[in-house]
Amino acid sequence: MKRMHIKLLILIALALVLVQTASLFAAELNVGHFDLQRLIAQSNAGKEAREKYLSRANNYQDEINSRTEKLKKMKEDVESEAKKLKENEKPSAKLIEKGKEYEALFREFQRLSGGYQDELKVYDAELTRKVLEGFAPVLGDFAVKNKYDYLFRVNESIAFAGEKRDVTDELVKAFNSAYKK
Repeated sequence: MKRMHIKLLILIALALVLVQTASLFAAELNVGHFDLQRLIAQSNAGKEAREKYLSRANNYQDEINSRTEKLKKMKEDVESEAKKLKENEKPSAKLIEKGKEYEALFREFQRLSGGYQDELKVYDAELTRKVLEGFAPVLGDFAVKNKYDYLFRVNESIAFAGEKRDVTDELVKAFNSAYKK
């Protein structure tokens, strides 16, 4: 029992020493953080990437809208002709063919829509990667120039980050000036 009491006292003393040492060590560190999403959204490179993405997305949406209207008209035509049929009358070969054509175009439309969505995800990731590749050297230069020991991304597992150490705006300015070159 006495032995456990001594071990407990030693552990408490060791913990106090570690806490004291850590707080002294932390006082010497220069630490900052930045919001990567805000940096991408506010930087010239990020805005340019966003414009490219939106341009492609709008082109795809225009194509989808055009095909939607074509399908809607085709469906209305098929339904209109089907309503004209008498109760026991068989549909004409032309009507059956139109129905099959509509179904085929509808399946193609669904594949196309899904393909556009997948392609836009890949394109967004590619554009973001290019922006980040351009940002990496700027971040390194900024950290060295301003003597930062650590710069953390806020959105990456940080529970709290006070605004006092937020360097996002400074990084946006540095990135924009480097991006002009």
